[in-house]
Amino acid sequence: MSWHEAPGGDGSTGDAVTRGQPADAPGDIDATVDQLRLGQRVQAQGHGVAHWTGTVETIAVELGVVWIREDGVGERKLLDLREYRIHPQDPADE
Repeated sequence: MSWHEAPGGDGSTGDAVTRGQPADAPGDIDATVDQLRLGQRVQAQGHGVAHWTGTVETIAVELGVVWIREDGVGERKLLDLREYRIHPQDPADE
């Protein structure tokens, strides 16, 4: 496990980021989670409906969650990767 400062953070805390997925992690997580990067713009969809668009702040594959900073209000959202599909957003998608 490695620590880093989240983009836009004040440097007072770090976010845990791990590489790889342990054997006991949820098995139905979308394969695209391996392609997510910190600072990347993404859209979270549940049941085919777009719920949130924001920037990835923390990726915790071992827990099956991703934290994003929502566009607009700036609220942080904890997304369970078993409930939401996370789609990277190209600049052309905005």
